[in-house]
Amino acid sequence: MDMTVDELKGIIHEAIAEDMEGWRETFEIMADKKLMGNIRQADLDRSTGRKGAFVAWDDLKNRSSSERRQILSGG
Repeated sequence: MDMTVDELKGIIHEAIAEDMEGWRETFEIMADKKLMGNIRQADLDRSTGRKGAFVAWDDLKNRSSSERRQILSGG
């Protein structure tokens, strides 16, 4: 496939823009102390095998959104 310099520049620009958006989202998550605490707790729960800390995707995917919310909120 032949490509002009301008087309190549456009593709490179799009790729960089997508990467920057991903980094921006990462930094937003990292700046949220509560969310980071929840992530650390989830990692700890998973590594220690804490029962009831996780719900399998297969147990959720066929449920209604209201049922999912109730399960995920611990209700």
